[in-house]
Amino acid sequence: MSLDGKRGLRQDVPSRWNSTFLMIENALYYRRAFCHLELTDSNYKNCPTVDEWSKVEKIDKFLAVFYDAICAFSGTKYPAANLYFPLVFMIYLTLRQQTENEDEYMRRMAVQMLAKFEKYWLDFNVLLAIAVSLDPRYKLQFVDFCYKKLYGYNGSPAYLNVREKLFSLFLEYASNVPTTSTTTGKRGGKVVHVSPIQSFSKETKAVMQEFDSFELDEESTHSQKSQLELYLDEPRVDRSANIDILAFWKANQFRFPKLASMARDVLSVPISTVASESTFSVGRRVIDQFRSSLRPDTVEALVCTRDWLYGEKELAQMKLDELMDDVMNLDINKESMDDNRGHSQD
Repeated sequence: MSLDGKRGLRQDVPSRWNSTFLMIENALYYRRAFCHLELTDSNYKNCPTVDEWSKVEKIDKFLAVFYDAICAFSGTKYPAANLYFPLVFMIYLTLRQQTENEDEYMRRMAVQMLAKFEKYWLDFNVLLAIAVSLDPRYKLQFVDFCYKKLYGYNGSPAYLNVREKLFSLFLEYASNVPTTSTTTGKRGGKVVHVSPIQSFSKETKAVMQEFDSFELDEESTHSQKSQLELYLDEPRVDRSANIDILAFWKANQFRFPKLASMARDVLSVPISTVASESTFSVGRRVIDQFRSSLRPDTVEALVCTRDWLYGEKELAQMKLDELMDDVMNLDINKESMDDNRGHSQD
């Protein structure tokens, strides 16, 4: 059927739903091969019907968004917080859409899952929605888009809440990060502060200070844009671009120093406090008939290979003379034990 045979099929593990998705995904890939086998081999009686294949396709699309989330939230890579909101939004949107599915089986399953997920959705931290706005591919437009997609125009209050919290958080950083009018340099290993007007007289300094206040009056904070506003007003980066978000803010820390400081703290928030394996598995942490996929001979080969590798490493470090001494001592001890047994019998 001109299909890649190396892809292979996956076994289902009933206690782990992601293994069910992988099984279904690969089975759909070989669907034509299964149908062809049913026509050519009379002994093959277990090929799914057309209706069953249709149900499998629906479940595959449904579980795909969850699988995307588990891959992105994997604890081995420690992803930045900007990945959280888009994936959780997709899960919530998928559940809401499936509650209106014409298929009774899918609708009933989605309703039960949505009832549990909504409790989590209502309690998730707003900071994780703020994190996606610090991604130049999404910004606040994506948050607005998500809430309108979920709630229509009724989603505006939720978006405005995120926007308000974002600007409030930035003001905290802007007020706490010191801004000085001096530049620093190094002389002989010591930091020297150089003021641009240190050579002026008192009268000149007074006039210059008056100019500073004049500048603030003419260009007040209402007319000047903050670093956050300048960042949000810039065109968004192509969403399909592969961007290292931490490297982006490191490169722009001189353009937006206060905003970059806030971005580092927000993006470092861990998405999950437990490993994804523990989160998305309903099985216990024991090896049972469902979680053990290795055949006994494979396990035996792995154990023996491990012993041989470590054994060879240890034997290579031992001297041959020491090994021979140990063997001789064993023989001597054995002879003495035999003699003692003979005397005791006498």
